[in-house]
Amino acid sequence: MDYTSAIAELLSRHGFRRFIMSRTQVGHLKLVGHLDGRPIDIVLDTGASKTVVDLSYCRSEGIAVSDTGQPGAPRAGAGETAVSVHTLGDVRLTLEGLPVRSDGIFAIDMTNLNQKLMTKGADPIRAVLGADVLRYHQAVIDYATLALFLKEGPG
Repeated sequence: MDYTSAIAELLSRHGFRRFIMSRTQVGHLKLVGHLDGRPIDIVLDTGASKTVVDLSYCRSEGIAVSDTGQPGAPRAGAGETAVSVHTLGDVRLTLEGLPVRSDGIFAIDMTNLNQKLMTKGADPIRAVLGADVLRYHQAVIDYATLALFLKEGPG
């Protein structure tokens, strides 16, 4: 048995589910999930503290958002000023049917970032899975097989 199979087997015995990832044109790790039943590509970002969705995507899909009135920290590609943070309220994010636990799902304007990605021939980012989800689900990332393991039950 090779070590990648052994890792998957060990984690499975301890209540983890395996999610296959792929790489985007610029090397980001990507998963496919569902936001209130709508399929959505999600970029895994271990440096993002929260899970966020692109504000323009929410508006185009008719997903209600509320401005929190709080500025978020500027992100790479977001420009010089802080972005306005919106909350999505009671939406459900799932990965292959697993409800994702988070600190809440937020929306920010990713227009500047997405424009830069598109100049490099990459698809725009619609959602980012942040460290909040990784922490709640005790995530293990296997770069060798492009797999994300998330614990299903309570930690």
